[in-house]
Amino acid sequence: MARDEPHDGEGRSPGRAVAVFGGSDSLPGSPEYRDAYEVGRLLAIAGIAVVNGGYGGVMEASARGAREAGGHSIGVTTRAFRARPSANPFIETEHSEDDLFLRTRRLIETARAFIILPGKAGTLAELSFLWALQKADLLGPKPILVLGKVWEDLLRVLRTANLLEEEAAAATRVAGSPQEAVEAVTLSLQGSR
Repeated sequence: MARDEPHDGEGRSPGRAVAVFGGSDSLPGSPEYRDAYEVGRLLAIAGIAVVNGGYGGVMEASARGAREAGGHSIGVTTRAFRARPSANPFIETEHSEDDLFLRTRRLIETARAFIILPGKAGTLAELSFLWALQKADLLGPKPILVLGKVWEDLLRVLRTANLLEEEAAAATRVAGSPQEAVEAVTLSLQGSR
């Protein structure tokens, strides 16, 4: 297997998978939950697996959307979260890592692209890590899409404060809807079956 080929951490390729990052506290019915559900559903319809952190909120919603549309969902949980012992019920395949660093690594290695919805510190850390990998030329041609106006505003603030390199900003596409995000990912993954 090539070094940058997505895999499930055990040497097996899950095929095409997209990581969906976002807040763990988004509730059913909230805009973030609905958007994440739609992202998962549309990815499944396109034949693309969803990989996420495996717990609640955006993670549950994207896995639920994928499963209810007949797709595959992969959850990467961590034993570091003792209060959350198992994945949400919509995760088909669960991988558990010892800590957050290994969890993030597996999520990034498994995915061929990333869709980031609103979240808090963990989501921002995941996006920042993607930018750091991209800057170091370690991410490869994996697209980064952020979904929602909050990200557009944040990108503008980070660029204005000189806290984000133009290359990272240019590599990050802002999508206005789940459909736009999934269409962009699908186009970028054409020919990578």
